[in-house]
Amino acid sequence: MQQLGWTVLRELEERDLDRIAGWDSDPELAHLMGGVPISSEESRSRYLKMLRNRNSLVMAIVDRSGGLIGDIELTEIAWRSGDAELSIKIGDPAYRDRGIGESAVREMLSIAFEGLGLRRVYLRVCSDNPRAVRCYKKCGFRREGVVRRRLGPDDQIRVVTLMTILRSDFMRFQAVS
Repeated sequence: MQQLGWTVLRELEERDLDRIAGWDSDPELAHLMGGVPISSEESRSRYLKMLRNRNSLVMAIVDRSGGLIGDIELTEIAWRSGDAELSIKIGDPAYRDRGIGESAVREMLSIAFEGLGLRRVYLRVCSDNPRAVRCYKKCGFRREGVVRRRLGPDDQIRVVTLMTILRSDFMRFQAVS
């Protein structure tokens, strides 16, 4: 387990999937993530696939007592080019706006760059989710570009920002922080 001040990253386990499935069916959280709510079966299937895939790393975010409060993942890991996509979800609303996401992102970036030897981590974030955009900027991500996409159950047009961070920038950013 990785200590994050008062939160912990640990490997995601099958016992966590029912709680995550509950979050994946939440319309408000799905909107923030730029998706649609999905069923428990779809959620469990997605996470089980990631847990078995060598091109994914999924970690649980837990509080000091061990309670699951979210998850963070690196997916689409391209070992040759050293790229991966990052995604985070603080599922328990009581733990949002407390700096937990920033701590978890920083720790996952440390794992990505120092542990896995990746060169670049990228993410996609809905521009109308200012809390997430702020978090990623605080962690050293830079905006690469934007696209307009039809997202959500009503195919609403939303602006999606692509952000990236390079290993060299992360190391420099960590030295300054």
